[in-house]
Amino acid sequence: MKAFVGRAHELTSLDAVYSAADGPWVFLVEGPAGIGKSRLLGELSKQVGARAVQVVSVPATEFEESTPLQLIRDILEQFPDADTAALDRDPSGADARELARLLRRRLGAAPAMLIIDDAHWADAASLRVLALLIRSRPDASTRVVLAYREGQFPALLGHTLRAIGSATFHLLIPPLSPADAAALLPGIPSGRRDRLLTASHGNPLYLLLLARLTPAEFDAAVHEDDPAAPTADHSALDRTIRAELVHLPRRERLVAQAAAVCGPTADAELLCATAELNRTELTAGIDELARRGWLTVTGGTVTFRHPLIRTAAYRLAGHGWRAEAHARAARTLRAADAPLLTRARHLEHALCGGDEEAVADLLRAAEQTLATAPATSARWIAAALQAAPHQRDSAGLPVRLLLGRALLLSGTAESARAVLEPLAAQPGPQQTDALLLYARCERILGNVDTARNLLATAADRPGATGNGPVQLELAILELQDNRDAEGAERVRALFDSDAVSDPAIRAAALTLRSMGQLAGLDMTAATTSYRAAEREFAQLTDAQVRDGVHAVSALGWMAYFLDDHRTGIAHIERAIRISRRFGQSFILPELHTVQAYSLAKLGRFEESLAAAEDAAESAELFGYPDVPPLAGTIKLRVLEATSPRAEVLRWWRIVDAMPRPVMRWWRAVVDAALSETAARLGAGDANITALQPDRAHPTQPTELAARTQAAIAQGALDTAATLVAQAEAAAHKLGLPGQSAAAAQARAEYASARGDLAAAGTAVQIAIEEFGRAAMPVQRGQALLLAAQLAGRGGDFTRATAAIAAARADFTAAGAFELLVEATAVQRRLAGHQTVSGAGELTEREREVADLAACGRTNKEIAAQLYLSPRTVEDHLSRILRKLGLTSRAGIAHRLAELDAAPAR
Repeated sequence: MKAFVGRAHELTSLDAVYSAADGPWVFLVEGPAGIGKSRLLGELSKQVGARAVQVVSVPATEFEESTPLQLIRDILEQFPDADTAALDRDPSGADARELARLLRRRLGAAPAMLIIDDAHWADAASLRVLALLIRSRPDASTRVVLAYREGQFPALLGHTLRAIGSATFHLLIPPLSPADAAALLPGIPSGRRDRLLTASHGNPLYLLLLARLTPAEFDAAVHEDDPAAPTADHSALDRTIRAELVHLPRRERLVAQAAAVCGPTADAELLCATAELNRTELTAGIDELARRGWLTVTGGTVTFRHPLIRTAAYRLAGHGWRAEAHARAARTLRAADAPLLTRARHLEHALCGGDEEAVADLLRAAEQTLATAPATSARWIAAALQAAPHQRDSAGLPVRLLLGRALLLSGTAESARAVLEPLAAQPGPQQTDALLLYARCERILGNVDTARNLLATAADRPGATGNGPVQLELAILELQDNRDAEGAERVRALFDSDAVSDPAIRAAALTLRSMGQLAGLDMTAATTSYRAAEREFAQLTDAQVRDGVHAVSALGWMAYFLDDHRTGIAHIERAIRISRRFGQSFILPELHTVQAYSLAKLGRFEESLAAAEDAAESAELFGYPDVPPLAGTIKLRVLEATSPRAEVLRWWRIVDAMPRPVMRWWRAVVDAALSETAARLGAGDANITALQPDRAHPTQPTELAARTQAAIAQGALDTAATLVAQAEAAAHKLGLPGQSAAAAQARAEYASARGDLAAAGTAVQIAIEEFGRAAMPVQRGQALLLAAQLAGRGGDFTRATAAIAAARADFTAAGAFELLVEATAVQRRLAGHQTVSGAGELTEREREVADLAACGRTNKEIAAQLYLSPRTVEDHLSRILRKLGLTSRAGIAHRLAELDAAPAR
């Protein structure tokens, strides 16, 4: 069953009914093309054949539908001594009853199963023979299986099956479930897999085809409105579908091509004009395509069963036919006074050079769609410029400025920059807008200094001091680049202008003010401003959020830093939905990144990994180089809790090889994560204890806590003491529960290494409570695990067991499998120490290694002195720590002295 993923339930149902002694003998398997009927029958054939049952399996084919008795000939040829010469000579003269008797004899000689796949293509003469065969069952141990496309049951068998009644079993194969999709695509993140499943309509064929595509190709492939989008031409995608469509008769091909050009429509005149067919021909063609399962007619609307079929049908014709078909459709729609946007979809692909009315329509449509579908707007502008290069839009501005804006909003910053650069250098009323858009392109592409200079130029232009968008963009840039004073100055300029009367700009300005206050560690003011900003954003309409969406990621980061990440996620997810709906692709990489960080903090690891993948994919697609290392960093932190060391190390190397972000804040986050993980893995030359604490920032206690752990692991307790004091001082100033918890945990680990169990126990309880307040369940679980070890060392095994159980619950909910392994190891160590513990458990060699480690010798030094390999020393130390109930070598000296001083038992 393992080899047959995705249809295990259906296979089990079929096999169970087949195996019933008094069950039906005719099985009907129904489903649309690509749903998995043939594969299901193949697996059933294997299972039944393994029981010494004769399996006869033949497919009917469309090419032989007009050949009388072709299917019966194919069945008989499955028997070694079959004589089909008479059929070859004169199939029309064959006796259907005699052929049915012949099949009965062949199939009744032993337990048998006759499988006919694609029965909807079977020729009429063969169906009559099958009807006779089914009506007089060959033998009690014989079964007949017919598979056919949804809604295409062979009508000639209907009367026969009604006559045998309950002897028939019908299985309608359903779409794949999320669990089925996970079995078919185990290596794809759940978020992307869910989108693939939705787009495929649960069809395995379409699911696997779509899974091969890049995000851009995927979006184009399932685009309902435009199968001719430039990025949609991926011949491998629809090769399977076109292989069948290409053999359609001429009339059906023209109808399919016209339906693909027109899209879902109830306008028969439009289809007739596009296909150049009369009404009678069109109707007959639609009926035949519906019978074959390609088209559906619902509520009077003709549409394809799936967008991939439409895309394949669209490419059945050559470029010239398609261009003329779109022109015919556009003329028909214009004569009917159809909506502008409907006409523009055809004008984009038609040859409209010299048609001034068509060009004007394209530009007006582009302006109307700029705010809701910028990628479409960009294509329509490009089509208008190709037809008339010197056009201006209705507002009198250069069309190329409109094009640059559309390209940027749709996420193609490189192309937008090429369009906007010359416009930004031209004096005039459009220059400020061109400078702002050009600067956004440069910021996205990682050219921060260029972006800053452009924005400063725009801000300093006469009459531009109150330009809210320019000041806002400059403030975001300065704050992300750790230029706090400059950012604060820009925010003040915003509040001094009339721009803040715009609700979206005001919400963004409040967010940036709070970021500046947080950077200066003015926590009261930062929290107040953040709360005000959050309320403002909550009151914005979707259209207003769209206009200020570039500031929502800043709001998300503020929520993350202030331990209000649940609220932040709600705003981020709303912004993602709005951005997708309005085509604002340029901001998706940043939104998905802060989403991934916030989800990880909440312990929603699977969702966090999916968001990180979305961030990296969209950043690669839209040319945003700063995002992949930042998104890769949170994936690295999640993998530490969920995956084996080898996988963590592999990903650490991938992230370490990425260029560092240009933005200073983001670069610092990436560097800190790589250094901390390297220290825990023993990778590279990382020595984070030697790093000097950087400037004060909202997560400084967490970073200092990580350095404390590294110092303890190296036996540098004096360094650890300094780092703990710094972490506590920073946490006290911040007053944030998550940071207070990190400092308390560092204090507990340091006290534990010193053997001060009372101080460690007090500190770890604070960490547990504060991590709970901060809604950080995984970190809370790690604190509980430390509490369990401390309780065990103190002999309170009941309390230790309870703490481990609570930690395991947190880890299980988050999917932190590696931490579950660690919890199990702690539990086993504690169980072993309930009866025996002490230096007496150490072997002679382990005692030698322990004494040298207690003196501060490194593994390499111990190995050299005892003539051992470093790996052997590492194994000895692992056993020593387990036997002594320690978590690091820093406490070995204290523990040995404590046990040696105890009276012998």
